[in-house]
Amino acid sequence: MPSAFQARQQNSVVALQPHEVAYGSQVTLRSHLPGFGLIHANESLRFPDKGMQQIAGGMAGKQAFNWWQITSLNGTWENSTSPVQHVNDGDLIRLVHVGTVHYLRTGRETPYYMGWDRRMFLDGNATKSNIWDAWRVEIVDEESPLEKSHLRTVTTTFRLYNVISGCLLQATQSRLPAWGRRMSELICTQANTTRSESTLWNIEQVRDRRFARADFSKLVKRRLVRDTIWLNREMSLSNNALIPDHDRYKTTESEPWSWPLLLYPMRLVSWAKDSIKYYEIGNPVLWWTSSFTCLLFPLQLLYWFVRRQRHIQDWSDPAEYAAFWDTGKLLWGGWALHYLPFFLMGRVTYLHHYLPALYFALLLLAFEIQCFARWFLPKPLHLAAVLAGIGVAAGVFVLFSPFTFGWDKPAKDLAYLQWLPTWNVYEDRHLL
Repeated sequence: MPSAFQARQQNSVVALQPHEVAYGSQVTLRSHLPGFGLIHANESLRFPDKGMQQIAGGMAGKQAFNWWQITSLNGTWENSTSPVQHVNDGDLIRLVHVGTVHYLRTGRETPYYMGWDRRMFLDGNATKSNIWDAWRVEIVDEESPLEKSHLRTVTTTFRLYNVISGCLLQATQSRLPAWGRRMSELICTQANTTRSESTLWNIEQVRDRRFARADFSKLVKRRLVRDTIWLNREMSLSNNALIPDHDRYKTTESEPWSWPLLLYPMRLVSWAKDSIKYYEIGNPVLWWTSSFTCLLFPLQLLYWFVRRQRHIQDWSDPAEYAAFWDTGKLLWGGWALHYLPFFLMGRVTYLHHYLPALYFALLLLAFEIQCFARWFLPKPLHLAAVLAGIGVAAGVFVLFSPFTFGWDKPAKDLAYLQWLPTWNVYEDRHLL
């Protein structure tokens, strides 16, 4: 979510911080381009070409490697004990990565995904600076009631221009390959993109003991429509970016075709001996019978359609057939609409994606049980059939309850619950 939205959430880390920023402050930088996230760098992530430069890119989520320290160009690394000097519009600054103590830098190399503009990377240190490290601040907007005089946390929107080349720091939605941990690529563009949200930045968090905590409820306005649009764009981009990596072994992933068969339940937490274990598996009896019912329903309709075409009347009351058809198509259609689209998706999928479809499958199962009891059982046995079904479902639920409520003993003790060889109840057998 946008930094301004987070700042109004009670007890969020963005709300519990100062509003002021100065030279020496440690900050995180968020792009206004949905899907990019915060500028991130890691010593182990490098471009694979000759220079082996350390990557600077975009990554969602708050991590330790998102922090940067603002310093001046005079060779002095300001810190949280230096005299307060605010960063004003037009100032020249350097951004020092807190984790690796390297500068955010551009150069003559081109980005990974294009043959123009400039690559962003990390290099240099306090004794090895370079004019390519220098950035000019341009303040674009100030959301709070305060004057647009200098950088502030959350509320100030700004751009960064490289001093030597004049290029503009720009977020992109291009994802680096696996060697870049699929971070969004960060570039320095020569194009005139001053109207693009991809060149707009704000400081999301600040660490600086020189300043007191601010009350962001008085500094940030609620903008429901803006935040709702942002959230939906962010979710769409993040979901599209979750593509499966078939070169990696992941026991949590599963393909949609396997869900109705409950082939690959999912371990939700650590499976160590001393941990409490939770297993996403569901009630196997209800799961399998509901899946069978969903497969049976179209065959039922086909069977009765063919017989009606041959003038064989199975339904003495046409209204009864219409009621069966109307209810059945609603429940089966709900199952199909919540399940079948997953076969068209390229993103990574998990067992819990089937749960909305399972809801309709269970309702269809209950409806079919009611119909079959009415058609084939004497009326006195209807209640007995229903109670028998409830009893079986309850018994299986109790049997599998350790997975639901947590199991703090060795997983080997639950070996009797491994009904299928693909279940990784106590041995990791899930092969993609």
